[in-house]
Amino acid sequence: MYKNLFKIAVCLAVILSPLMAVHDVWAGGDSASIQEYEQGCTYEEYEKTYLEFYGNSTNEMAEEGNPAELMLDDGKDLYNTVDGSKGKSCASCHGENGEKLVGVAVKYPKYDPAIKGINTVALQINRCRENQMGAKPLKYESYDQLALTLYVKSLSNGMKINVSIDGPARKFYEKGKKFYYTRMGQWNFNCAICHVKYSCKRVRTNLLSPNRRHGDHWPSYRLKWGKTGSMQRRFRGCMKNMRAKPLPYQSEEYRNLELYLTYQSNGLPLEVPGMRM
Repeated sequence: MYKNLFKIAVCLAVILSPLMAVHDVWAGGDSASIQEYEQGCTYEEYEKTYLEFYGNSTNEMAEEGNPAELMLDDGKDLYNTVDGSKGKSCASCHGENGEKLVGVAVKYPKYDPAIKGINTVALQINRCRENQMGAKPLKYESYDQLALTLYVKSLSNGMKINVSIDGPARKFYEKGKKFYYTRMGQWNFNCAICHVKYSCKRVRTNLLSPNRRHGDHWPSYRLKWGKTGSMQRRFRGCMKNMRAKPLPYQSEEYRNLELYLTYQSNGLPLEVPGMRM
C-alpha cells in the first residue's frame, strides 16, 4: 500500500510542479540569456488578417457604443466623492475635472522610489486613498476600482504613451521581459510563444495578436467576459490557459509585465476604454 501511495505522490509532484514552482523561475531579473523569437507578423498584417477572419463586427459595435463608457460617469462621480477620515476626494488634490492629471496616465507604469518598484495607475489610486484620504483601498477588479481607474486614464486619451525604462526602471523592465519569455504551467508555454513567435496564427477560433498594441487600451470591455476588465485580468486569463497558477492583482510580477508591454506601445495614443473580442 505504501509503495502505491509513494507512486501517487511522485505523479502528483510531477503534475503540479510547474504550478507550484511558478514563483521561483521569475526570481531573477537578468534577461540577457533570453532567446527571443522573430515576430510572426506586424500589427498592420494582424489587422488585415483580423478583418478577413472576424470581419468588422467589433469596430461596428464599438461605434454604436462601448458598454465600458457607462463606467466613465460613475468613475467621475467617485473621483469627486469625499471619502475617508481626512474629508478629501481625489478632486481635492487634482482638481474638480482632473485637470492636474491630464497627461499623467501615459507615463504609467513607472518606477516609484517610495515603493522601490513599479507603480501603476490602479496601485497609485489606492495609495492615494489610503495615504491622502484616509480611505479604504478599493478591491482590485471591482466595479468602483475599474471605474475610477478608467476615468483617471481617460483624462489622457489621445496623448501618446511615453513610458520610461531609464534609470532604476530598467531592472524592472528586464524582469518583466524575463516573465514574458519564461515557460510556465503544464503546457510549458510562455507569453511570447503566442504573441511573438506565432502572432497572426489561429488557435481554435482565436487569432493571436502581436504585442505592439497590448498596452494602449485598458481597461477594456471584452465580449468574452461580458464586462470591463483590466490588463492584469487578461494576464490571469492567459496564465489559466497555460495551466499555470495566476498571481494576485498588482503583484510585483504583473506590474513589471505591465511595464514591459506598455513600453511596446510607446508612441501610440492612449484610447480607453478599449473593446475586444
